Amino acid sequence: MNGKVTSKLSMSKQELRKRLAALSFSDKVKILEKLRDRSLVLAASGLRRRPAKEPQRQSETRDVKD
Repeated sequence: MNGKVTSKLSMSKQELRKRLAALSFSDKVKILEKLRDRSLVLAASGLRRRPAKEPQRQSETRDVKD
């Protein structure tokens, strides 16, 4: 790993929050655009896991009698 990646991995949440808070609005937008692009690539590639269907509860499958 290079030094930049290693430093990000060892950075605490609090340090990361401070660093992100100090960024300009345009820098934050650039980060969001990169995250969105990455998300779209993952979605298109089929690598993103789809949530398993939750089993129906018995109360939802029974007929309701009036």
